[in-house]
Amino acid sequence: KTNKTDRFTSTSAMKLSSAIALVISSTFLTGASSQSPCKTVTSLDDDFFDLDQFTSAKWYSHQQRESPFQTKALFNCVTAEYSYLNPANGANEEAGVVNGYDIKIFNYAENIDGKVYTSDDTVGESGVPLPGALCAGSQVFGDDKASEITVGFCQAPVISFQQSNYWVLAYDEDEGYALIAGGQTNVPTADGLCSYGNPVTGLWIFSRSPVRNEAMIEKYRGIAIANGIDPSIMEDVSHDNCDVTNEDEDEPPSRSKKLKKTKSKKTKSKKTKSKK
Repeated sequence: KTNKTDRFTSTSAMKLSSAIALVISSTFLTGASSQSPCKTVTSLDDDFFDLDQFTSAKWYSHQQRESPFQTKALFNCVTAEYSYLNPANGANEEAGVVNGYDIKIFNYAENIDGKVYTSDDTVGESGVPLPGALCAGSQVFGDDKASEITVGFCQAPVISFQQSNYWVLAYDEDEGYALIAGGQTNVPTADGLCSYGNPVTGLWIFSRSPVRNEAMIEKYRGIAIANGIDPSIMEDVSHDNCDVTNEDEDEPPSRSKKLKKTKSKKTKSKKTKSKK
């Protein structure tokens, strides 16, 4: 006879498996076929992208696409931070290394009431169980550029995604802005532009500053359009009344010391800029 605990555990396991499957399935729904009317999305060439520099400081999201893992209800105080994996930092980072990732991701967001949600959470916004921490792998697949990154749950092998899903299309450290897309678009919208068929696939405009700059946001929306991506799929993110606004302030309570960068690859310094 199955008791309530067994039924709950079974249901949670099914929801967890569904969460993993939803993310992995995104790689099969973003590619453009040879007959696709969508313009080819172009990530930055290696000469214009330095992963160490890109991951060196906190990013603040100012516009992004809604997803099942982060609805518009959490479009407040959204930040992203990256650090190189260190197995000594715990089970998630150890699993990430084993599963072929290089980088630990820490995403932070709040709802309108100030409740904090992070990418380390094991229960999502809607109460659905999640596998927890996110990791990223650089140049996982044969033809990947340095700017074509694969993001997934640390507990799932990076190769299970079949193709990269986090492409840096524009990045200028001097301007302090970046445009990131989930790969090739595949769904026509209007005016010759396209979106993504999978709801997990993202589109973001990041800044090094929480202070909104409308001119820069419009510039990077224009870069999305130049790549055939419909920027209207993004919504504004608010950084009003956020407790954590710069690196000099205290870390959020949920952020552990282990997320600080643990090692640095030695690469020559070079200016990165948007690909025109």
